[in-house]
Amino acid sequence: MSKAKLAILGKLPTKFKAPFNDPDFDIWAFNFHNEQLPRVDLWVDIHSKGANPKATLTRQNFPFDDCHKLLGGNYFNNTASYLIALGILKGYKEIHLYGMRFADDNEKRKQEYQNVRELIFFAKGKGIIIKAPFDSVMFQIYQLYGL
Repeated sequence: MSKAKLAILGKLPTKFKAPFNDPDFDIWAFNFHNEQLPRVDLWVDIHSKGANPKATLTRQNFPFDDCHKLLGGNYFNNTASYLIALGILKGYKEIHLYGMRFADDNEKRKQEYQNVRELIFFAKGKGIIIKAPFDSVMFQIYQLYGL
């Protein structure tokens, strides 16, 4: 870890709200979405097929085992979850998520969303601050139980 704060960027437009000009942040992007971004400190593509060869971390050198040990097993179904785990392992005190939305009309995306939320709460349990843009659906609860 070189900084205390990490921004993880997906492919959706909120990625442009990331703190590119803030030197306190490391910026990580994944898959094919970094070429249009002002700054990326780590580029990750861990897909088994069609991975971008320009990525810094790929399926060949990503610390999968370390992430699995962190959670006590392989509880990952998407890149964003792995990157949150890696951010925890690297000791970041604050992790921001941009460019991510998991559609609830697609079963695979629903499962990915649940997995990301599990990692968010795992990180929060370790005292890590997790943030997303105000208009992100990452933390929305539509109706509180009992109210």
